[in-house]
Amino acid sequence: MHLRGSLELPAKWSGIAIGTLTLTLALGTSGCDSAKAWVDEAPSAAVMKSAEDIDDSADWEGAMVPPEDGPKLAPIAMKSAVYSQPNSASDKVGYLRLGAKVARTAEPVSGGADCRGGWYGLRPVGYACAGDDNTLKLDHPLVKAIAVEPDRSKPMPYKYAFIRAVAPNYLRVPSTEEQFRYEMRLERHLRNWKKLSYRWDALEVGANDVPLGEGGLANGPIPANAIAMTMGERFGGESEGSPWWLRGERRIPNVSGFRAPPYAVIASRIKRHAGVALIGNFTTGEEAQGRRFAISTDARLIPADKLKADSGSPFHGESIREHGLPVAFARKAGATWWNIKKGKLKKGERLKWREFISLTGNVRKIQGVRMVEARNGQWVRSKDLKTAPKNSKLPWFAKGSTRWIDISILSQTLVLWEGNIPIYATLISTGRDGVGDPKRTLSTPQGTFKIYQKHVTTTMDSDAADSEFELRDVPWVMYFKGGYALHAAYWHDDFGRGRSHGCVNLSPIDARYAFQWSSPDVPEHWHAAYTGDTFGKGTLVHIHP
Repeated sequence: MHLRGSLELPAKWSGIAIGTLTLTLALGTSGCDSAKAWVDEAPSAAVMKSAEDIDDSADWEGAMVPPEDGPKLAPIAMKSAVYSQPNSASDKVGYLRLGAKVARTAEPVSGGADCRGGWYGLRPVGYACAGDDNTLKLDHPLVKAIAVEPDRSKPMPYKYAFIRAVAPNYLRVPSTEEQFRYEMRLERHLRNWKKLSYRWDALEVGANDVPLGEGGLANGPIPANAIAMTMGERFGGESEGSPWWLRGERRIPNVSGFRAPPYAVIASRIKRHAGVALIGNFTTGEEAQGRRFAISTDARLIPADKLKADSGSPFHGESIREHGLPVAFARKAGATWWNIKKGKLKKGERLKWREFISLTGNVRKIQGVRMVEARNGQWVRSKDLKTAPKNSKLPWFAKGSTRWIDISILSQTLVLWEGNIPIYATLISTGRDGVGDPKRTLSTPQGTFKIYQKHVTTTMDSDAADSEFELRDVPWVMYFKGGYALHAAYWHDDFGRGRSHGCVNLSPIDARYAFQWSSPDVPEHWHAAYTGDTFGKGTLVHIHP
């Protein structure tokens, strides 16, 4: 089962109960004081199973799948765990994120000391606790305030930007006085921005402007009439005035990972060059200098004049189902086509940067130069290319319909395979130290691994993110060994050259395609899924020189 837009449920996730477990528990009620007005009411103890009473042998995965249009559970934390059973001691199978609403069972399936609000079955599998991290109340302030999910139909699931000057992460709209208190050299910065904003804020079209076809394959170049995002669009969509939860004092809790007292104006600062994902923006009045503020995914505010929006690399690989391997990408400035006339080379037209070339496999040495033949009948110098060759021998697991990912560190190429059939090829960026020891150098580990976690986005620190700076909400992350992952890189367009700290960087278009194609599948409205009994085994990742 592979996600292609709407969720397709396999047999065990269908709307028909599998097994003999019948859930007939009723939701009870209890009062709560005004200080806990948004806390979910605990179901009546008389009708709830406690954690100790849960039968570990019960067919919990065979329980009825909640219908898509049924009641919803909403996470009110940046990471809310989903469990394999209605018990916090059971395996975690993934997590939800603030902004989502997931279909749930109408009644709790169990309760107990580990979950005051009761455990609810989720669509398509798993269980979540209505408590500190989740609510059934869709009018909860956090649910109303943050109602944006990552757009999984786009290579860049959020709007992204880089910090151009150290900035506070504001928890509320700061007054003019507070801005000067928390932002160094602010007067000079604003003066320069007013003079140079036309240049500082310049933006080109990018990854989300490339038309996509079935399954996420690029379907042609960016249209000639495509235009860059407006100021409001590039920061996540503009609202008229400050949102309701920021009028006066902040009206929702701080959900960022940085703890701050309720009276705090800021929750940490963000360094220059760091990357952020944004879900909205607004322009203030005179009381805040009329500045525009962008809202990050964890509901903190960043002055927009300290952000440089980014649209992501439009580069992408190509389907190779029809002709297979070998294929190549032009990866040298000035590379050209060549023709052979009477045994001599004659220069043809110039190749585009990273132009995709399907090869015949024929190789000739002419005038001392190694040349390879393209399927269009022309020739290219081998040294001008990054080539994914035709494998002389496939690994033992390359059979049947087994999906696996082949990565070459020396050629900086990635090929997706289904059994013994190559289906997609692209350029990547692996560790900057090549085939060195990953324990001592910034190299990508070699061997055969399995994807064990997939995250729609996740924040990486400087060590994990292949950058000297924090990069928030890195998209399409597929962990295969410890902290090593395949993931989109929205911060560079240098695919075809090793430059990471050990992870495998893909363009946003390629990363999204590989994410959708690989296992485990991340259900609709979830933010991550883990391999195991619930989601099965992960896709194989084969990395070699």
